[in-house]
Amino acid sequence: MNKQIGKINKNVIEALNLDIEEDTPIFISDRNIEHMKNNHPEDYDRYSKQISNILENPTYIAKHPNKNSIEYIKRYILNNEHVLVAVRVTSNNINFVRTMFVMTEKKVETYKKGGYFIEIK
Repeated sequence: MNKQIGKINKNVIEALNLDIEEDTPIFISDRNIEHMKNNHPEDYDRYSKQISNILENPTYIAKHPNKNSIEYIKRYILNNEHVLVAVRVTSNNINFVRTMFVMTEKKVETYKKGGYFIEIK
């Protein structure tokens, strides 16, 4: 079952130069949830209730260069972790949360050095 979990807001659209309408809905499906539970179980247990918040209030955003997905990244100071939620558009132009996981320090450094992090205020 598909459930709307967020929207792509104007700040994200402008920062990533996206050709989509403001407040385009973001959905999550049972299949996506199962993927996260199976592939990132500890991260899912710790942060699944924060997915909507991460989409609404990311610390950073990025655009994956190959997979055409929007990456919403929230830095949690308490745990010193960066949690990434990837949103990918389907062939039917529907945006779905594809996955969520805690980024490794190496990946965070790669994103920083490559200039991929776009800070959202």
